Parts: sequence; structure tokens; C-alpha cells
Amino acid sequence: MSDKAEQLKILKEIFKEDFEEIDAGVRSGGDTTLFEVTSIEGVAIPDGLTIIVNFDNGKKLGWAGPSSPLYTSERFDERFKGNLNIFVMKKKKVLKQIHTTYNQETFKKRTDTYSFQEILDSVEF
Repeated sequence: MSDKAEQLKILKEIFKEDFEEIDAGVRSGGDTTLFEVTSIEGVAIPDGLTIIVNFDNGKKLGWAGPSSPLYTSERFDERFKGNLNIFVMKKKKVLKQIHTTYNQETFKKRTDTYSFQEILDSVEF
């Protein structure tokens, strides 16, 4: 499974609602994909708002070794499982940002921990 596919799989587990997404680029300074949420099952995204989600799974690009001219993507610290980033934006202005760090314990309890409906209800625009 590619890192992009793994990141998206984890995001789908974290959110209570099913959602559709498109690739929105790569997060600056990392090897993780940004996803723009285009539709959410049972939830209307208000006109003019954009939702960007990202899961930095803790894997970093590293040198494979002196005998190999290749890079490898691996997790260097097994205690750190990743960061969840959620941005609700109106044009380029961030209206709401959520950042959650997952360790081994919190990562086990990640399923259905965030709701797009609850996040959107808390945004003032």
C-alpha cells in the first residue's frame, strides 16, 4: 500500500461520515498528501467553504544505505503514529484548524473520533 493510500485509509477510519476527496497536493516539508473533501455523506458543505484533511503517518524519506542509491519511506519512531490536520477554509482564510497527535494508545482508539458535521457546526463564517 502506498503512503498516500495508507494515509487516506486512516482518514476514512477517523471520520464518522463517509466522504469523497480529491488530491490537493503535498504538505510542505513532508511526504504526506493533502486531500480536499468534495462531498460528505449526509452533510452539506456550505458554499464557499473548503475542507482540507491530512494524516502525517510519521514515515519520512530516508537514505536506504551506503550500498544503495535509493531512498526508503519508513517510520523512524514507532511510538509516534501520526498527526491529523483538518482545515476549514473560506478562500485562503483558515476558519478552523484542528491538529491532533496520535501515539500508540490514541491511535488504537482513532475509529470514528471526528465528525465533519460537528466540525462544520462549530465554524463561524
